[in-house]
Amino acid sequence: MYYSAIGLLAVIILLIENKDILLNCSRDTVKPVRKVYRRFLYAVLGYYVTDILWGILENQKLSLLLFADTSIYFIVMAIGVFLWTHCIIVYLEEKNFFGSFLSYAGRFIAILVASITILNIFFPVLFVVTDDCVYQALATRYVILVIQIALLLLISGYAVSSLIRKVDVSRKIHRYWTIAFFGIIMALCLFVQLWFPYYPLYAIGYMLGTSLISSFVIAEERDEYRRGLAEAIRIKELKQSITTLIDHMPALCFSKDAKSGVYLACNQVFAEYAHKKKPEGVVGLTDGEIFDAVTAGHFTEDDRMALAMEQPYIFFEEVHDAAGNLRQLQTTKLKFIDPAGRLCILGMSQDITDMVRIQRENAMTREAYENARSTGILYSYIAKALSRGYKDLFYVNIDTDEFIEYRTDGDDGVLTESRRGVRFFDEVGKNVYADDQQFVLDSMNKSSLMEALSKNKIFMMTYRRIGDKGPYYVTMKVSCMEEDKRFIIIGVTDVDEQVRQHREVERAKEERIAYTRINALTGDFLSVYLVVPETGLYREYSVTPGFENFFLPKKGDDLFADVKQHIGSIIYHEDLDRFLSMFSREGVFSEIEHNGIYALSFRLVISGKPVYVKLKAAIIDNETDGRRMVVGINNIDVQVRQEENYERRLAQAQNIANTDALTGVKNRHAYMEAEERLNRQITEHRHLSFAIVIFDVNDLKKVNDNVGHQAGDEILRSACKTISGIFGRTSVFRVGGDEFVAIIQGDNFEMLDDMIRKLEDHNTKASITGGVVIACGMAKFENDSCVASIFDRADRNMYLNKVKLKEKISLKKISENI
Repeated sequence: MYYSAIGLLAVIILLIENKDILLNCSRDTVKPVRKVYRRFLYAVLGYYVTDILWGILENQKLSLLLFADTSIYFIVMAIGVFLWTHCIIVYLEEKNFFGSFLSYAGRFIAILVASITILNIFFPVLFVVTDDCVYQALATRYVILVIQIALLLLISGYAVSSLIRKVDVSRKIHRYWTIAFFGIIMALCLFVQLWFPYYPLYAIGYMLGTSLISSFVIAEERDEYRRGLAEAIRIKELKQSITTLIDHMPALCFSKDAKSGVYLACNQVFAEYAHKKKPEGVVGLTDGEIFDAVTAGHFTEDDRMALAMEQPYIFFEEVHDAAGNLRQLQTTKLKFIDPAGRLCILGMSQDITDMVRIQRENAMTREAYENARSTGILYSYIAKALSRGYKDLFYVNIDTDEFIEYRTDGDDGVLTESRRGVRFFDEVGKNVYADDQQFVLDSMNKSSLMEALSKNKIFMMTYRRIGDKGPYYVTMKVSCMEEDKRFIIIGVTDVDEQVRQHREVERAKEERIAYTRINALTGDFLSVYLVVPETGLYREYSVTPGFENFFLPKKGDDLFADVKQHIGSIIYHEDLDRFLSMFSREGVFSEIEHNGIYALSFRLVISGKPVYVKLKAAIIDNETDGRRMVVGINNIDVQVRQEENYERRLAQAQNIANTDALTGVKNRHAYMEAEERLNRQITEHRHLSFAIVIFDVNDLKKVNDNVGHQAGDEILRSACKTISGIFGRTSVFRVGGDEFVAIIQGDNFEMLDDMIRKLEDHNTKASITGGVVIACGMAKFENDSCVASIFDRADRNMYLNKVKLKEKISLKKISENI
């Protein structure tokens, strides 16, 4: 049966590693190598199945079925050789002489092995199976294996020589290495198989080889997928950027098919001009389907002109906009070839109505400009002088949100235009410190700002901006133009140093107000006392109603002496000794000196019930009274009891999470935590004495299959009760369906051998009476590096014990039958 276990393990590994290749057929059209490699994997899977059956049939001594399975075994082997050679041709893209040779060699070996196998049914030339089910290999079997070894070494040699010669291997170097290693591994396993036909070396070779190929194939596909995904994301982002750019252009943008005249794309401005809600309403239509016949005719004529020219076609025209107003447009059209190979037209029409109007007005006011020029120079000097000290200056149109940003050039104070823009009030929150952002947005709300300016003509506020070295303070000053209320001037000044100096002065003043800064004593205080540290003289500072005269007098000469005198009548009796030992003049002042505050928790008896309180003490400096100690008694009962309740519920939840529902012992999760604790102790080189005992309930599967899972559960509970009774319930964990583990430490470790004997006695009785038989294996800690190695030894010992118990039961049945 050990022979079949190797094949079963190989099947599991193959399915895990190649699940995507075996099940996902949709990618075969893109990756032909996946298709041929899948066929090869199915052949390997078929080989594993025949190999597993071979081990079972040989173990059960079924000679006829063993002969049939061995014949199928050689045929599947032949198919595997043929599909492997075909897979190599596709994988390495070998379309040369070697590829043709591999194709014919694979067919030849497959046909040869299949023919010999069929011939062996009538005339034994390959193998025989005797009547007592003994497999005997014949000479032809060795010839077939030698041929396969020669072919595998030839393929590996070709791959290695290609790597050495560097013949077109830069792109697929890892493929040649994969094929070379696969061939060497298989050839080595087959070579050993020549002398040891009863060892599953062919299956081991397949298992190692397919694992190697799978890792390289999957890695290659993952890299290709990542590159394709990155390229797709880049293209998508590029398309989105271009679409966003076109949509935000203050012009009519569109593209159309030159042959059919159908619109391919446009921006929102053009869609509105075409009386459509969105660009999608324009795409797919022609000029004749969107505009009237006259307008469509003009557009068609302009398209012909653009197609006839090698340079962009630029012209001016007057058209009515969506609202019916006459507008002047500058239109540019040019032809281009799109990625699909179509001849297309790209068009852009910019509204120049305002520019034309301004040019006309400029021509009419030229003389006025010359007269005002000298005055403008004077105002320029004034603006230059006033602009010094400002970090930013903005000239903003309140009605349209358009703005011009100015910057001052160094110490000269030269005022230069930095940029123009729109939607000024949408940008006021940029570069503002997060904590001040909402304040700035609320203050710079257009309606609120205009209301403030109407009252005071000037609005100022201070906030923080984000700079290269962190946040810094600035002051914004806003004023309205007297000549035209639509425009405002905004100046931003760096006042970080002044603000920080002012705040430092204010902070120093606040620190001098000592009694308003008792940071150490906050909360629900029953009473607060002020104490002279040098003498112990004290007086009551504040008291909670109902607590008057409950603890101390309102004033006294020595706080520490009075506390010790009165505390016995109010403190909970279990806390009295601890309180008296810890609350002393030396202890309190030493704690304050080291940590800045003294704190001691205990319980007081209030209304006949113990209540948790905390005594706190801290030193403060007061300009009026000098140095004082503040002592307060804080009610923390609710907080402490909530924490106790939380810890109790947390412990209950952890206990439930670590308990097996069926048997009541600790579960696998609890075992993993225990193993982790032992591993930490091993790492710390502690002196340890413990053992791991693994238990397995025999024949549980038969009970589940024949009687039902309810009966199986009863057997598990019975087995758990037996194990817990011998090894101690707190040491036992259920880690699997029918598997238990015990960690033996302390006194139980000394009695481990007696425990094992008790379980053996139980098994002897159970095998006679038909009770539950429990296999077990034990291993002790022997300076292992981790618990896992001890577990493995115990697991092996358990399986040996399991086999031994089954042999005993089998002998007992044989003797009973005799």
